[in-house]
Amino acid sequence: MTKDHGPCQSQTLSALLAVKGRRLVARRFSSTSRSMATVESHWEEFYLGSRRFQFIADGLGMPIDQVNFVFGQLMALLLAYIFRVYLHPSHVSATTRHWGSLLAGLGISYFCFGKQVLLALALVVGCYLLMLLLPITLLHHVTLAASITFLSVMHIQRQLYEDGVFVIDVTGPMMIMVQKATSLAYSLHDGLSGLKDEELTPLQKEMVVRKKPTALEYFGYMLNFHSVLAGPYFMFADYQDFVEGTHYAKRALQTPVPASSLDSNRNKSPSESKLTDSKLRTRLEDEPNPVPVAMYKALVSAGNAFVTVYLLPKFPISFITDPKFFQLSFLSKTFYIVAVTSLTRHVYYTGWMLGDSICNMSGMGFNGYNADGTAKWNLVSNVDILGVEFGLSLRDTLEAWNSGTMKWLRFMVYERAPTQKTLFTYMLSSIWHGFYPGYYITFVSGAFFTIAARNVRRSVRPHIVSKGPMAQKLYDVFTCVVTRFCLAYFTFPFILLRFWGSIAVYRDMLFFQFVLGALAIILLPVVLPPKSRSSKNTKEHLKSQ
Repeated sequence: MTKDHGPCQSQTLSALLAVKGRRLVARRFSSTSRSMATVESHWEEFYLGSRRFQFIADGLGMPIDQVNFVFGQLMALLLAYIFRVYLHPSHVSATTRHWGSLLAGLGISYFCFGKQVLLALALVVGCYLLMLLLPITLLHHVTLAASITFLSVMHIQRQLYEDGVFVIDVTGPMMIMVQKATSLAYSLHDGLSGLKDEELTPLQKEMVVRKKPTALEYFGYMLNFHSVLAGPYFMFADYQDFVEGTHYAKRALQTPVPASSLDSNRNKSPSESKLTDSKLRTRLEDEPNPVPVAMYKALVSAGNAFVTVYLLPKFPISFITDPKFFQLSFLSKTFYIVAVTSLTRHVYYTGWMLGDSICNMSGMGFNGYNADGTAKWNLVSNVDILGVEFGLSLRDTLEAWNSGTMKWLRFMVYERAPTQKTLFTYMLSSIWHGFYPGYYITFVSGAFFTIAARNVRRSVRPHIVSKGPMAQKLYDVFTCVVTRFCLAYFTFPFILLRFWGSIAVYRDMLFFQFVLGALAIILLPVVLPPKSRSSKNTKEHLKSQ
């Protein structure tokens, strides 16, 4: 990727739980309308998941699909511990681990979605057949086109039925499956099409796959219980290393294994692979214990769930289109938008952190050691909550948000498109999300404000930094606060969904942030030209931001 990461980082709300969480919130608060309640009732009549815990849903006042989702994730967390301890690579074969992960994933999926799981299986089987039948020169593009088309049909079908309400269905997990199937197809293309190493980017070289997976490996990767409900998304090479038990040695900084044998791309002969893997495979007692970090993330998820259940209902997104909202003062309206978007993020944090916890509990996600010797468990992490909430710039904030999908978009589009990288990246991200107008307002606005923020950083920050440490600290505090307002301003349409409702809010607030953004893009470089980048200090400061 080029030094300018803006286009990829401006994919602000692009994840399974982001989509799922937004709709759950939309349903909770739009149900005050009789028509919305009718639609919701219609959807729940056709909900095909288990009704075993309907009494719990009734007691808590929660929809049964949400209860099933939470129960499924908690069951996955328990299974993750069993998987790591009793199905450890030093105890069982990789085949056994694949079967265990796959069967558990299918069971949890059927519990949550019922017969809808057949749609997910149809997607996976179709992509697997494409891998078997197509020449490698066509595999990547055809897999992307076919899987995105299938997902788009599902998005449109659901959108025809729902009207701002949502029952958790299999479409959310299918979004993750599309990421997995397409990234694997492109990794195979990179490894089997004859491309030389120097023709690949560092990320492509890291994730290249030089041998087609077996049916068990493919289905285990696509439907494993670790990520089947809510992610996180991870690459095939990382998952294969995890199942085979070689990921600890390959990721450890102090590994005694020669670098030449650290082959995560499965390009060895069977005999050579068996010998090398036996050297790389570690014992359970020699591995860092993931239980503390997994439980910590589960507790963080519980804390965010508390905010979602008890605080978010006080700020319904539907109020933004209420006539009473437009009677508020300018500051009150701004505060409300910041509050509703900030609290809604906790819905995403809840799912993402629980998904991270499941992966870590099973041993997945190890990423080497810190300088002080503590283990890092951020290989498959989707979000840095503190980075999102306290980022000093829009770039820092977006970089901390949904890193899994960021990586997928960068791998699939941004590093491959010969021209118009930003355009094609946004096109894929938009279609992958669905077709609600609010999505597109957020994506376009996000790109606009990313460019504006970059101009401010280049023109203003060097001048502030030159004034001394105190001026820099004050500037950092100011940009942190401004970033929160900016983020709220262009993300609320993603939650609201409606085009004209979003435009009405912008018009009522005089499009003031768009005006400021336009001034930053057009006039700021003229009035306050960026300092020369030939200065070493300036380069260092700009890199840090």
